[in-house]
Amino acid sequence: MAKLLASAALLACVLCACQPKKIAVPVPERSWEGELRILPGDSSFMPCGTQRRLRITGPGLDSLAHRYAWLKTLPGQWIKSWCSGHLAAPVTAGTDSVLVAAAYAHMDATVHCRPLPVKEAAGSYVAEAAVPGGTHREQLNFFPDGSATVITSTPSMHAEVDGHWGLNSDGHVIFEELDKKFSFEYGHSPGQMARALPNGSKVVYRLQGPADRLAGDFGRTARWLAAVAAAQGDSLQPGELKPEMRLDSLFPDEAARAALRLSAADTLALDEHDLAALWPAAETIEDVVQLVRRHARTRQ
Repeated sequence: MAKLLASAALLACVLCACQPKKIAVPVPERSWEGELRILPGDSSFMPCGTQRRLRITGPGLDSLAHRYAWLKTLPGQWIKSWCSGHLAAPVTAGTDSVLVAAAYAHMDATVHCRPLPVKEAAGSYVAEAAVPGGTHREQLNFFPDGSATVITSTPSMHAEVDGHWGLNSDGHVIFEELDKKFSFEYGHSPGQMARALPNGSKVVYRLQGPADRLAGDFGRTARWLAAVAAAQGDSLQPGELKPEMRLDSLFPDEAARAALRLSAADTLALDEHDLAALWPAAETIEDVVQLVRRHARTRQ
């Protein structure tokens, strides 16, 4: 009996020794780009292109927190951050995943993630106020794809600015000018937008309906380009045009491009010098819109 027990014990040891050892597989890290906010007991990271707030932890958080403390100027400020890390399962049920930061990469308080549009808030919003000689009118065209145009007109001035709109990391609606030179923040409630002014007053914009891509300078440009294309035998319609479309895709042959160049000289009042200097750089419809606005400014 004793021999049998000893043999069984020996066999068990041999089997254990033969079992393959489990090797811990490292979790693959990836790069993360988003905005970071550190509050007492609450460190959050919101990846760009989402409104998903992740709790952030891990060995890289110390470096992130050190840099954040050096750059932060306002309590609860969101700062654009880059790090490596991975998602981990939530600690408790009903909570979101946790971002485990492995290493700090970069942080910059002067830039932000592009605002995230929400279809429910898209539309055309208008505010009007009486001014000497007439009306000050401001129209916010917020398109579902996140592009935007702000049109301002007074008895003596007309201006249009393109940009992007959407929710920022605080969940506020923001308009950001295309070159990121300035931005405006709006409070949003059903049917209206509101912007606080430095003097403490507030401008309220009422929803007029869907944003119209053909309003303003883009519409004038689209109708002009469609008319030139129609004269060349194309059935292009103004409503089919988008700002990012390239001119060489709309006017594919030399004859069509020559006709457009000739029309541009007349429509935009470009002399030979300006035509040679400005027109070759107009590659997209948006570029042509900027030339249309340049021409409008010279006439004001």
